[in-house]
Amino acid sequence: MPESVIVDTSVIIALEKLNLLEILCKIYKKVILPEAVVKEFGNIGIGCYAAQKVESKLIKVLTQDLNLGQGEAEVIALAYESKGKVLIDDLKARKIAEDFGLSVSGTIGLLLKAEKTGLITSALEKAKELKRLGFYVSDELMDKMSKF
Repeated sequence: MPESVIVDTSVIIALEKLNLLEILCKIYKKVILPEAVVKEFGNIGIGCYAAQKVESKLIKVLTQDLNLGQGEAEVIALAYESKGKVLIDDLKARKIAEDFGLSVSGTIGLLLKAEKTGLITSALEKAKELKRLGFYVSDELMDKMSKF
């Protein structure tokens, strides 16, 4: 089972809509949710996560100077300080995380990993379902997924 991962709210919401929250527990040894993510989401229906308080000067820079939300800022700050992997969907937040040298994936990457390990039958079908539910998935990404 792979390493730990620090997860943003958008990924939790998407997985819950797909009834796939438990794949986090099956793919990662440790799922870390910053307190802001827990606060944004509310009651999370999996038992494999650890909530973590994030105290970092980086949060102020990320929220005030770079205009990220509190959850995204805490995910990035925690990952930066712990050299952790992040699951985050927001394009701006992903770019900032990558600029900080972090290993970044998102809901679609997680679905592809779940398909590869046999936890779901089709990441493409789950991505289509997300799109039907109102989540943004680019046409370019859908095209790439259909060619796998």
